[in-house]
Amino acid sequence: MTHITFEDVTWGYRTGEGRAVSNLDLEIESGSFVGITGPSDAGKSTFCRLIPGYVPHYFDGELEGSVRVGDRAVREASIGELAERVGMLFENPFDQLTGASTTVIEEVAFGLENLGLAREEIVERSVGSLRQVGIEELIDRNPQRLSGGQSQRVALASVLAMAPDVLVLDEPTSQLDPHGAEAVFEIVAGMKEQGYTVIVVSQRLDRLAPHLDRLLVMEDGEIAHDGAPEEVFTTPGIDAVVDVPQSVRIGRRLREVGHETDGAPLTVPAAIEELRPHVSDTSAGRADGGVTVPSSPEGREADGDPRVAFEEVAHVYEGGVEALSGVSLDMASGCVCLVGQNGAGKTTFVKHMNGLLEPSRGVVRVDGIETTDARVAQLARHVGLSFQNPDDQLFHDSVEAEVRYGPKNLKFDEERADETVERAIERLDLTDARDRNPYDLGMPRRKRVAVASVLAMDTETVVLDEPTGGQDAPGTALLGDAIEELVAEGKLVVVITHDVGFARRHADRVIALGQGEVLLDGNPREVFGNPETLAETDVDPPVVTRIGHELGLPTVLSIDELFEYVE
Repeated sequence: MTHITFEDVTWGYRTGEGRAVSNLDLEIESGSFVGITGPSDAGKSTFCRLIPGYVPHYFDGELEGSVRVGDRAVREASIGELAERVGMLFENPFDQLTGASTTVIEEVAFGLENLGLAREEIVERSVGSLRQVGIEELIDRNPQRLSGGQSQRVALASVLAMAPDVLVLDEPTSQLDPHGAEAVFEIVAGMKEQGYTVIVVSQRLDRLAPHLDRLLVMEDGEIAHDGAPEEVFTTPGIDAVVDVPQSVRIGRRLREVGHETDGAPLTVPAAIEELRPHVSDTSAGRADGGVTVPSSPEGREADGDPRVAFEEVAHVYEGGVEALSGVSLDMASGCVCLVGQNGAGKTTFVKHMNGLLEPSRGVVRVDGIETTDARVAQLARHVGLSFQNPDDQLFHDSVEAEVRYGPKNLKFDEERADETVERAIERLDLTDARDRNPYDLGMPRRKRVAVASVLAMDTETVVLDEPTGGQDAPGTALLGDAIEELVAEGKLVVVITHDVGFARRHADRVIALGQGEVLLDGNPREVFGNPETLAETDVDPPVVTRIGHELGLPTVLSIDELFEYVE
């Protein structure tokens, strides 16, 4: 039975340029699990907003054609009426939280209270949804004190508590650690088995694709590809549009070297089974599983004079939550990636570098300056920080004005300001958006605006908190190129990321945090060669590394390295 129908739908925002979506003509069956992916600004979020009626009832613009949810025409139904059937998780979870609740359970109960339900039912459904997304232990925490990933789970719990027929989730795992992302996709797959219709926008296709009935790829506001994931991933030229999972790339590589395969392996176990018959006996079966022993996390020193030094640093938030515990390490130059579970202390760690937070115990030094002896404005000349949520950072009415704000505040002369602004805008591919309001751009490009505004300050230390979350493959590559250019200039770049593939490609050093402590500290091969310790902080090694370990190979970091052991 058809649940959602788009009939020749076209929409353009009054504040935007051109049409956001064009000629959408498709049906989504009841009880199906549909994934949507594609480049940034392809129209994915607009597609989602059409289903619960935010477009056209909230956003201003012109709608052509019709959208139906069951027997209800979206144009004729109110957002409130549609909310009884459609639950939507926004791309930015911080937009979804009320900001008025003092506990997590109050936040989740907010929508249910507006339905006028009995208190017992409200509590039961709220607690049940928190348990469903794996954060029942946060029930009494202040939502304002949560990490980005924890906030994303709270927002999802608030949607699930409403028990809609249709779930529309826009990048529901962009802020989550790998295990959290997998848990969310398993949750929504379970909802599909219960008869819900599920629509998920995501760039994390390695984890999403195995659960899908159907994958839509959007380009320039239109549906460019529509089919089973295996079909879409084998379409010629698809790599230029989406980040094809590594397991699929491995299956493709096997065919290229002359081996028969059963298709496009969507999971790690499927890729392992395809590879196993072709792995050289001389390389397999090592007693140590090919795992390299990582360097000790205890007080690792930087190569060269440290720009940033932590000495036995602890940080305790109001309420007694210890976010950092006895952290000691130095950082000099190069790209340092911080990985770890949501709530591991990564953002707390970097906020100590520019004085936004002060240690409860211990000392932090930046370029020899104790951060407690300097104002934030002074430290801003040494450390530039791009926040996890760009909307906490952007406030000007044009991209160029936003990027120019930092150099102006630091009293750069006009020539230097022009130079750093132009370089930052070019590095982040924002030239065509320089006169646009940042809030007229999609979340991925807003993140790049925030990063550009930090790069323009030309600090010797740059900190990027989750810059790749929700980025398409070209956007992620762009950020990687920018980081490598900064490192080549001798700067220290600290990146918080859940994208271990990004860390594999660009990090000189990886630090794994868990429960506020340093668990691992070394180069990517050392750290990703220790899956047991990584698991303590809900991080998996890159897919190709996991496959190599399962096959008994030494720690490999790329498909090329893996295929050195394939006959």
